[in-house]
Amino acid sequence: MKKPISLLLIRIAIPALCAVSFTFAGFEDYRDRDAARFVMKEAKPFRLDKDVVTVVMRESIPRGGGYTYQYPRENPEPIMTDKYAKEGALSMQIELVATDYSGVAICIAGSVDLTPYLEDGVLDFWIKGNQGGENALFVLVDDGVKSNGESLQVKLRSKSLGEITKEWNHFSIPLKLFGNTGVYWDVKNQKEVLLPFAWTNFKGFRLEVRKDENTAFKVWIDDIVIKKHGQPYQGPANYPFRNEI
Repeated sequence: MKKPISLLLIRIAIPALCAVSFTFAGFEDYRDRDAARFVMKEAKPFRLDKDVVTVVMRESIPRGGGYTYQYPRENPEPIMTDKYAKEGALSMQIELVATDYSGVAICIAGSVDLTPYLEDGVLDFWIKGNQGGENALFVLVDDGVKSNGESLQVKLRSKSLGEITKEWNHFSIPLKLFGNTGVYWDVKNQKEVLLPFAWTNFKGFRLEVRKDENTAFKVWIDDIVIKKHGQPYQGPANYPFRNEI
């Protein structure tokens, strides 16, 4: 009597499967996967801080749905480096095209509602310049929920808040200074569009430069976080003055 074809296939397949050797990557393989790229320094421990609302960047480019982007296309991609670090072992190196309108954005996975923290919250980070005296814009972006997918931006000029030098400098910028008026560039109509910034849908941080305001622009940035509280603002009243549509 002939055996059913299906039974023969099963009997052939089982020994074949048993003969296959499966190799699973262990924890050590994952932990050491960057050993060839970095000379890993002894990490400085992060201070436990329950005041942090969300981390934008610490030891890596955002993962699990986070991402970075740069413009224009010829702008170098941001990279993680062990050359300098203020917190932990790595910082992010950002180089921008000084002869053009240029920027790099670091976006988190999903979005975060910052409205409960607008009065007392701060954008907090460390930055170090290659030459010192760099002129930039510190920018927050939303997820485009109010502008058909175009991320609205709120911006503050770096020199109105402090100097970028060749040493690590700490910036703690009150969120309320950024105001409520977001802007994006309408490529089709070649104009800026003003809309209410979606503080309910914070997406990330962007560093940008205006054309020809720097001879060159290269910085390192570290430990970018949003905190619930910061030092009281001591600057000009109502800065940046355009905080309503």
